[in-house]
Amino acid sequence: MLLSRVHPEEWTGTLQEDFSLSTHHVINFSTALYHPWGSQTGSAAAAILYTAWISAANIFLIFLLITNVKLLNSRQNIVILHYAVSDLTVGVFYCPLTADFFLRGSWAHGCGSFFVWFTFVFPLTFLTTHSVFLLLMMRILPPCFRRYGLVVKNMARNCVFSASFIVLWAYLVAIVSALSAGRHENVHIAIAPGVVCKALVATHGAIIINVLVYFLPASMCLLLLLLVAIREKTLISTPSVQLTLEANTEQCTPIPLHLLSLLTILTSLLPLPAFLITTAMARGVCSSVECLAWLLPLGTVAEWVLFAKSGLVPLVIFMAPDFRAAIVGALHHFRRVPTSDTRDLVTNIEDPEEDGPFSSI
Repeated sequence: MLLSRVHPEEWTGTLQEDFSLSTHHVINFSTALYHPWGSQTGSAAAAILYTAWISAANIFLIFLLITNVKLLNSRQNIVILHYAVSDLTVGVFYCPLTADFFLRGSWAHGCGSFFVWFTFVFPLTFLTTHSVFLLLMMRILPPCFRRYGLVVKNMARNCVFSASFIVLWAYLVAIVSALSAGRHENVHIAIAPGVVCKALVATHGAIIINVLVYFLPASMCLLLLLLVAIREKTLISTPSVQLTLEANTEQCTPIPLHLLSLLTILTSLLPLPAFLITTAMARGVCSSVECLAWLLPLGTVAEWVLFAKSGLVPLVIFMAPDFRAAIVGALHHFRRVPTSDTRDLVTNIEDPEEDGPFSSI
């Protein structure tokens, strides 16, 4: 992060004329850059709508997961909880700051939060794609173990499951450190008169990080989904009686294949436009003022497509049988409960059959 004084004229234009990543430039970051894609009020309204939608969907999903014993007693749903918490940050962090930016017309929260907001798609996409990768691995490994006669105790499964999260977060910390250390030295972004920040990631670092946080895990998720679909479609179907017995137990059933497929496709494909644009900009494909004035707003639209995933995925999960049952149970829980006065009235009604000690004989 870099804070320094700049000349007032560096804040007047939207983009300097001879913009190039090879020489030093200061970009004026204001809503003038986003003018081709609508008004400030419309963009702010979209951000507020996303805030309400994404926050409500993920908060309700988290509520179901932590209050329903059947749902919580499942490693699969722990991964879904991890996914939901990651998506919730879109509704409580990114979208409110975006609405504030479009309402003000400029950034007003300093360079630290600006860098996190500017690069928010990287850690979010990393966590969600790798969460889906864990779900698919948990779906395909147990049948492989059974096929080769390998018996894995429950404690060993829990240890491996916990270790996978530790490795995942250690990997994320390394990527975030690389993001922070690899900021571009030649390009600074003016967020206010007299305040400039280093927010762009250097060319080669941006390409590598795009591959690590999105292109590689998304490709692996789609490949694993194909393997899971082939395996489950070629197996003999489970008898309906057994399915009924499994549904009546306290053990949570796996997400149906069609919902798992939709979850994987949303997570893997919706970020694609945003990361293609980011990669193109990192490679210097678009360096002229006219190109950037068109590509930056388009990149914002692509990011909105990416963040729509955070509101769509909970809706997909809600369609799973165990989650539908949990929703019904939650709605019954919020039904009106009789007041204490009503209960006292019911219990104090005298029963004529209990007048004497031998009335029940």
